[in-house]
Amino acid sequence: MGLTNPEEGLDKRPSRVRRLSDRPRSVALEALLAVGRGERPEKALAENWALLDAKGRAFASAIVYETIRHGKRIDNVFMPTLRKKRLEPGLRIAIRMALAELMFLREPHDYNVVNGVVGLAKKIWPGREGLVNAVLRNVLRGKTEEGVWPSEPTPANVNTWAKKLAIFYSHPLWLAERLVADLGDRGARSLMAANNRSATSTLRINPLKTDREALASSLGFPTSKTAISPWGLIPDAPSGNPERWPGFREGRFIIQDEASQILGMLMGEPGSILDCCAGLGGKTLAMATLAPKARIVAVDHNLRKLQALKMEADRLQLPQAVETVASELQSAPLGGELFDLVVVDAPCTGLGVIRRRPDLKINAQKDEPARLHAIQLELLNAAAEKVASGGKLIYSVCSFLDEEGPEVISEFLKGCEGGFRTWAAPEIPNGLARLSRGPGGLRLWPHIHGTDGFYYGLLARM
Repeated sequence: MGLTNPEEGLDKRPSRVRRLSDRPRSVALEALLAVGRGERPEKALAENWALLDAKGRAFASAIVYETIRHGKRIDNVFMPTLRKKRLEPGLRIAIRMALAELMFLREPHDYNVVNGVVGLAKKIWPGREGLVNAVLRNVLRGKTEEGVWPSEPTPANVNTWAKKLAIFYSHPLWLAERLVADLGDRGARSLMAANNRSATSTLRINPLKTDREALASSLGFPTSKTAISPWGLIPDAPSGNPERWPGFREGRFIIQDEASQILGMLMGEPGSILDCCAGLGGKTLAMATLAPKARIVAVDHNLRKLQALKMEADRLQLPQAVETVASELQSAPLGGELFDLVVVDAPCTGLGVIRRRPDLKINAQKDEPARLHAIQLELLNAAAEKVASGGKLIYSVCSFLDEEGPEVISEFLKGCEGGFRTWAAPEIPNGLARLSRGPGGLRLWPHIHGTDGFYYGLLARM
């Protein structure tokens, strides 16, 4: 299957990588074209993984993710060099890819990048490689002697700071405007800069099988302890596929960001736990390792995710079985059973994990938070009906927007007629009070805590 529409380059899958070259740039370009059609980056890359060795995979991944992270800023560098502002989507992606490598991967030899991408363009878009070559060389001629690329958000013809930040940090304009309004200029800039830094995988030990010191000494690469969670380790540098690390097959750790690990510090010692939106089960299984005698029920509408949860539970060799229920929470066949701890890890925009999923910036819609707010509130109300007297209800989202966090809790409390309260200060474990975001709420930020963006709403039944 070759390109049948080379003028566009997005409508058909350009499966010429095998004939073009096995170099990482070829794989990266095909992946980026697939992302342009709506595919997830990791899936698009995996389609040609067999063509690359470990080093090549790392390089191709870096090109793809840096291109996605910095798309608007890159466009602002090269689009002014065009006489005509219209450019076929496929060629635009190829040029972005080349400039991502030059600007953010610091390839010291400009000609290697230019010649490599022009060569790909010649074979995928015959007759258009001259345009790619001209654009790239025009941009290179405009580099400054000092920093090579502009280091300040000062694009021409943009008259508001939010617009400049949106372009420089490649965020949707509506989100940049929100962050400036909520956090101020400096806070917004710090957060967007943190969103554009890649995040390494964070380990969470299985305390039933090891401790942090023992696992750290067995991994074979240097790590640092997480600052807040007592169970986390962060590799000091990218260290490959976690599934190949020592101890993975034996169930000594799982991959879980520190912000998500905080749930374990909040759960207490419940005899029964209901995870209402279990998904793949990262939080479910973390709680199971901390409460090995508790009865745990995981509910999710996606049966395939629950099957993956079961497989992960087997790998961790948990002493208790995690019961799974494939159903929407509102119609789950739980009878009248009540639980000591109910967790609602609600569906959300996911904006708190942009540093891991830069493609979220491409698809983020201004009306999405309000739409999800209604779903989150509905789930929280349904989950509240499953909390035993004196039990805890913990709500969480990987988002830093108020309408997905504090505003959901506030609206819930107004409608629950006094049946629930937020946690009092003494109920929040030591070390977490500094994360407080209003009564009964905790928030973690990428630019402050070095974690995913996360919010916890802490509630208890009266």
